[in-house]
Amino acid sequence: MRTLLLASALMMTACFVPVDDGRDAGGGGGTAGGGVAGGGVAGGGTSGGGSSGGGSAGGAVGGGAGGGLRCSDAQCGVAQLCYDCGSFSACADGCSPTKPCPAGSQCVQTRQVCITCPCPQSRCEAPACVDVDGDGYLPQQCQGIPGGDCAPFDPAVHPGARESCTNGKDDDCNGLVDMADPACGRLCGPAPSCGSTLECTLGSTSCGSSGCCEGCPVLAPPLCSMGTCISPAAPNPNSGCMLDIRCIPCGVCPAVVAPVCAQLDRGDARTFQNRCQATTGGATVIHEGACIPGEGLSCTPTGPGCVSGTYCRDACPECDADLRRCTKVGACVNDLDCPSGQPTPPPMPCSNGSPAPVRCVNNACVRSCAP
Repeated sequence: MRTLLLASALMMTACFVPVDDGRDAGGGGGTAGGGVAGGGVAGGGTSGGGSSGGGSAGGAVGGGAGGGLRCSDAQCGVAQLCYDCGSFSACADGCSPTKPCPAGSQCVQTRQVCITCPCPQSRCEAPACVDVDGDGYLPQQCQGIPGGDCAPFDPAVHPGARESCTNGKDDDCNGLVDMADPACGRLCGPAPSCGSTLECTLGSTSCGSSGCCEGCPVLAPPLCSMGTCISPAAPNPNSGCMLDIRCIPCGVCPAVVAPVCAQLDRGDARTFQNRCQATTGGATVIHEGACIPGEGLSCTPTGPGCVSGTYCRDACPECDADLRRCTKVGACVNDLDCPSGQPTPPPMPCSNGSPAPVRCVNNACVRSCAP
């Protein structure tokens, strides 16, 4: 009986994925240029996650009592599904016909019994000696290989990787998570240690090469030529410092304060005072309202995530490079942006019987049969 209770307790620990309700880290705000830059409520916090099975169990996207966004299978990481736990939803190990395992691996039913939610009932198993995620490391179960990849489906986690210290993962596969890892014992003085810019104060501090949050440099704005004006400030995509100020074309626009979040040529998001100022300056409006603090930062679907309320979007699908930026959940510009961090709209047949594709219409994802 004691053995059964102990097994149940261990299983409960393995099945639980903590929920990030977006309250643990705020974002920057303030006024920039002629408009409000990054105002509004600052959602925050990275969505962390513990290690579950062979892969990495990502953080919860949904919220509990804090009223956060609910996750979807598309938002969860590779080899993960979104589990509905009633008052919240969370990402954990799993696979299904609509979200199969990566090539070279197979979906295995776990049939485990849990007393907490989420309770994964399946997981992806990689061949013992195949580098499925392409990070250059074979899985730990590959015999004869010292060390090994403890998260064979997450290319950001492998031996030798940098421990982020706050994401709930064993990034370097040494068996120690976050602050338990000696790599996180850096002496930063009064400044906090960090693994990415999201762990610092967006807009004012950035994660330096020493692994400590450092103050952002202050640069003089550029001298703009005739016919151009200084654009609103925007976060540098990599550092998060509010330094990316440019000269953009000027136009005669009404002095109306109706902020929009727009992007210039490389997907960098910034807040303009109104739609006229954005379009006159050559920017593409992403959504109505000011940019969310942290919107516009560089991201990868399987690597560094985005702040609460944003998702990792291909900001330039027509470019050759895979240029990804954090963008407000629900906003879309191109059809390829859909479902824009939200559940896919329910199926709808067209007149010829084929299913209607998901399209981006007026910055929202809808089912549409129109070409």
